[in-house]
Amino acid sequence: MSSIKYFGYAICAAALAFASCSEPASTTPGGDDKKLVLSADRTEITSDGTDKVTFTVKYDGEDVTATAEISNVTDGAAVTDHAFTTDKEGTYEFIATYEGVESNKVTVKAEPLSGLVLEVDKETIVNNGEDVATFTVTYSGQDVTAQTVIVNLTNGERWKEGVHTFTSTTSGDYEFKASYEDMTSNTVKVAVTVEASNPLVLTATKPRIVPDGTDATSFKVMYEGEDVTAQAKIKNLETGEYLESNSFSYNGTAKVVQFEAEYEGATSAPINVGFGDFYKNVLLYRFTGTWCSPCTAFGPVLNAAVESYPDRLVQVAVHKNDEYTPADYHDFASYFVESAVPAIYFDYDAEGPGSAAASMNSNDIVNTIKEYQADGAKVGIAISSTVDAGRNAKVTVRVTPSEAGMYRLGVILLEDGIEGAQSGTSRFIHDNTMRVLATSLGGDSLGEVAENTEVVKEYTFSLEGYTDNCRVVAYVNTADGDVYATTNAASCPVNGRTDYRFETAAE
Repeated sequence: MSSIKYFGYAICAAALAFASCSEPASTTPGGDDKKLVLSADRTEITSDGTDKVTFTVKYDGEDVTATAEISNVTDGAAVTDHAFTTDKEGTYEFIATYEGVESNKVTVKAEPLSGLVLEVDKETIVNNGEDVATFTVTYSGQDVTAQTVIVNLTNGERWKEGVHTFTSTTSGDYEFKASYEDMTSNTVKVAVTVEASNPLVLTATKPRIVPDGTDATSFKVMYEGEDVTAQAKIKNLETGEYLESNSFSYNGTAKVVQFEAEYEGATSAPINVGFGDFYKNVLLYRFTGTWCSPCTAFGPVLNAAVESYPDRLVQVAVHKNDEYTPADYHDFASYFVESAVPAIYFDYDAEGPGSAAASMNSNDIVNTIKEYQADGAKVGIAISSTVDAGRNAKVTVRVTPSEAGMYRLGVILLEDGIEGAQSGTSRFIHDNTMRVLATSLGGDSLGEVAENTEVVKEYTFSLEGYTDNCRVVAYVNTADGDVYATTNAASCPVNGRTDYRFETAAE
């Protein structure tokens, strides 16, 4: 790696003692008393008789909402179906009781609907990153969407003026408000649900071919596990024409062509066949801890970098000495010689920023991403995953090199959207949280793999104890002894798919 990457790190070294943390003296929670905890999914609603807040009651960590009694302390009325709505403006307090135990109080503010109204065309979308919810904002009946700023209240993200669409690969409930001039709108919700598995699956033996008119790829179509290639129709989405056979070749300039299969009224998800360079993602390991205040401060800096230069970073948050610490933590800490957090490393480069990250700004991070990205990707990665009734995620990872060589495949299970403690803030959402490493630290050996030859590996993760907000990260390393370098990485929801991507694809 060029020494240019680290020009700023030595300058920042003097500040590290003040900008990074070592581990806390103790992380063991004290007290054994059982507590009844009342929580609400919102603290503000519109007093329109429709907008509502939903309560949850937990006793010693166990959800007892269905059997607990929730009361409106303000007017003494009982709460039915653990939800509250009102047409009267005001501030309301609530408590819960269960087996003679009384909970904490929760305050909800009901405000009148202003002249600014936020609406959404879909209240539910699927977590494929493609299904879109579109917002409209009106003021006194006039459309002001283009001049409005919409805020994702769930993660605190404030969109740029005029941005009014929402997609996600993470399931869950999301809340939004809009602001215009000095006014704030009502709150709307969008539920992101897990995408159902498509029974019709199209694959290509070679996702990357030489565009010489001779090199060809062959397609295979499976329907509910049965090979129906002979009966299915395969469409070239660029031309709109169906293939006369199950093979395809191309003679021309580098580009990407999409295909889909049709069989008995079902249509497969599209797949890419490309002829150029694979799309390069940079892998980032971020060491952090819930007890670390500088980690809290570093989060917005990293988020700003990702926002200004999106879709080039695959993140893995490795927690140290807290409730999210993975079983493989010490292997990672030993390889990267991690001592203080926050610390970051790119593409398995153990000589990367490290704990100097605490003094980096968003421009520093973006420039570093671009430098690693410039190394290019020697392989492409495709991932598909399904979740069975026993909440086991079955994952298939496909790897195709554009350059023959010895490669190693690493696979990690992550969890997003974890609301939990974080030093210096009352509410924090933990994303990219490493849960399980399915392979060896630097990846399991794939052996010598020829150019444009696909290797397929399968893995199974138990989701017991985790939400469905989980993702699979796959990365491919090269190795020089025990020193690794990541050539590419990809991410996929546990019940979704990520196809091969090419630099020439329309992004």
